[in-house]
Amino acid sequence: MRFHLARLRRKGAKLLTPFLALAACVSCAGGPASPVSGSSPPEVIRLWPGQPPGTADWTGPEEIADAELPNLGRVHIITNVTAPTVTVFRPEACKANGTAIVVVPGGAFRALPWDLDGVETARWLTRRGITAFVLKYRVRPPRSDAPADKSFDDFARRTEAARNLAVSDAEQTMRLVRSQAERFGIASDRVGMIGFSAGAMTTLIVADSGDPAVRPNFAASLYGAMLKAGPSAGAAPLFIVAAQDDAQAPPARSADMFLRWTNAKVPAELHIYERGGHGFAFRPHQLPADRWAEAFEAWLISRNYIPAATGSSP
Repeated sequence: MRFHLARLRRKGAKLLTPFLALAACVSCAGGPASPVSGSSPPEVIRLWPGQPPGTADWTGPEEIADAELPNLGRVHIITNVTAPTVTVFRPEACKANGTAIVVVPGGAFRALPWDLDGVETARWLTRRGITAFVLKYRVRPPRSDAPADKSFDDFARRTEAARNLAVSDAEQTMRLVRSQAERFGIASDRVGMIGFSAGAMTTLIVADSGDPAVRPNFAASLYGAMLKAGPSAGAAPLFIVAAQDDAQAPPARSADMFLRWTNAKVPAELHIYERGGHGFAFRPHQLPADRWAEAFEAWLISRNYIPAATGSSP
């Protein structure tokens, strides 16, 4: 997803609570609506005990802005993230099923569409009893003199260093989530990861990690690409989504992922929709790709990560 940050209206360094709070959901008992995470705001945990490795020279406050993006509407964007965090969104206690998913937003490794990829994903997950951990990984806006990418391969080469930082933060999140599974009320062997665009590229690398402590038990890639060899036979089962009319992340990359997982004899499921563009996430657009969430829910049910009785609420 491309962001033209110079055109955005900067709003300061502080991440405002309203953008982190989830909308109220109907209580399990069918009574008055109550916040997804109870009366307390979502918990925010700093990922690293000190300065994150590899970015000691990164300085300056976070920057936030709202942007109107084509076909997506208003998106709340965060950039210049120097202190990565994970925000914990818990389901209602009577819905919690022990499954957790780490959410990795997109944003071309230069910014994070926090509400589109993060909060709205967490809302969908918690309604199905899944504890969501939304990762705010390290990103910085591009330099004003940075050349434009002429191809997807240009983008992949240019963002390698930033991608490595995102992978490091995602792996640290997996360690944190599993090490504190009991406190979060989840099972350490039921931790998945879902990534969007740049976040999907990050997710795919972690999903094929040789370290079982950081490798998720299952993974989902939305309009992403596998930018390394593999996968190995030990990779996480994978759910893949793309749109044929995506002009930013070629859908052939998603088809290639499916073939790679199939050749490695690792479970995978692929959905490519005729229309949907890039960056649709969980927002409805009255396009064929709107149906992907139903397929994802069915996949989670088939793998026993959520019960069939969860239903198909939005």
